[in-house]
Amino acid sequence: MLREHISNFLTYLRVQRRFSERTLVTYRKSLDKFMALLGEDAPLSAFTEMSLKNFVWDMKMKQKLASTSICEHLAAMKSFGKYLVRSNILQKNPADGIPMPKRPKRLVAFLGQKDLAPEKISEKLGDESEANLQQVRARTLLELIYGSGLRISECQSLHWNQIREKEKLVQVIGKGNKERIVPITDALIEQLNLFKTRQTEAGHPITPLGYVFLAEDGKPYSVRTLRNDIHDLLRDIGWEGKASPHVLRHSFATHLLENGAEIMSVKEMLGHSSISTTQIYTHVNAERLRQAFKKTHPRA
Repeated sequence: MLREHISNFLTYLRVQRRFSERTLVTYRKSLDKFMALLGEDAPLSAFTEMSLKNFVWDMKMKQKLASTSICEHLAAMKSFGKYLVRSNILQKNPADGIPMPKRPKRLVAFLGQKDLAPEKISEKLGDESEANLQQVRARTLLELIYGSGLRISECQSLHWNQIREKEKLVQVIGKGNKERIVPITDALIEQLNLFKTRQTEAGHPITPLGYVFLAEDGKPYSVRTLRNDIHDLLRDIGWEGKASPHVLRHSFATHLLENGAEIMSVKEMLGHSSISTTQIYTHVNAERLRQAFKKTHPRA
């Protein structure tokens, strides 16, 4: 039955590929949506190019889903089909013939360099010597995401032994269990020392193999908690746009490119598997140049 193969696929992603729980949930929802269209008793032979085309049509015409959502669901189908071929269950991936819908081009949101300048942060947030654990934790996250480009999930899973203070590097385990090495700032090292003090005061033990963002129950803080930390911090410094960790990551990449960094270096630091993902930041800079041109050039 098709459902059995889906269960095996999700187990493979969790155990062998070590995908995050969040990614597994996304894949499961997509596959469940497909099964809802076919019926729970559908056999493996129902996983065909035609059934996938019907799936895309249903999402687009009946459910009125955006192309970005359809792409997400279709990506899960393509990955599932690839797994079936690699496992010698199918000879050909039925999803290979299904083109991805074109995604609308959207400019990413990011803060200005002045907004994230140390003196501006200190002015808005005040002296950290009086800050509580949550406030210090938020500013530590700020330095990791804006200073080194980490994803919020990568911050959550970070262990103390992954941070090499003497070398000013951090070892990051990213999507698909891929490892990358990223530089860290002096500001982060200083922030981590303060964070260690606050963690110790709160009774959270600091050990080399322990989580950096360790909660009272001995487990890492949830991604939601860390997201809320960043949300509150961005609001406190006056940011009125979408207050998410990804805005800081966008700012990290945009500011590097604005200051002359090579796009391939930025790609490696962000942990992107494809250069096309990183190129969105060059579009951001191009759009800013166009706007400046329109405002200032006499013939624009």
